[in-house]
Amino acid sequence: MLDELKEAADPGIATLDEDIRAEIDEVVQMLTGNLEKIAEHGRRADGIVKSMLEHSRGVSGERREVDLNALVDEALNLAYHGARAQDAGFNITLERDLDPAAAAIELAPQEMTRVFLNLIGNGFYAANKRARSNGEAAYRPTLMVSTRDLGEAVEVRVRDNGTGIPPEIRDKLFQPFFTTKPTGEGTGLGLSISYDIVTQQHGGAIEVDSKEGAYTEFTVRLPRH
Repeated sequence: MLDELKEAADPGIATLDEDIRAEIDEVVQMLTGNLEKIAEHGRRADGIVKSMLEHSRGVSGERREVDLNALVDEALNLAYHGARAQDAGFNITLERDLDPAAAAIELAPQEMTRVFLNLIGNGFYAANKRARSNGEAAYRPTLMVSTRDLGEAVEVRVRDNGTGIPPEIRDKLFQPFFTTKPTGEGTGLGLSISYDIVTQQHGGAIEVDSKEGAYTEFTVRLPRH
């Protein structure tokens, strides 16, 4: 509508003083920018509400014995094809180190798949961001997923060689609504929900280790029963 208004008013505006024309253009641009911001914030609010509804629906996932390695591998493939569907130019080297002894574990598979999808998706985002922003000729985006048997527990690590996380925000990562992504790209609920699923639903632990400009590694530990 602003574009239509400007087009209709152009003949009259053209007769005005140059400074006044510039002022009118500036106001129109400012209004257009404000509307874009409103749309961005609306999309983020929509994403937050959807995430909260999904979380409230999935708090009591059915537990059963599953092959953890198969679950992790499936999440990796799902995340990769999802990223490729959103961006055909997306490319990353995937590495797997899956311990056969870590296979059998009792958990809620749908819930834990959400956790792994979130961690892997964040890794893809960080590696892709570094690839696009730094211009390092030798840089190759890489994501490594590993599992390890700890006896009465198992461990899953998701490590990317992306942008890393500054120390001052590392402690805030699992807080609801905290996000380092631009408005419209992140709701700030992915890691918060993942934390609840791992710690409250499964009695496990989730930790993060990172170095700016080098890597980020999330470690998930889950009791077998």
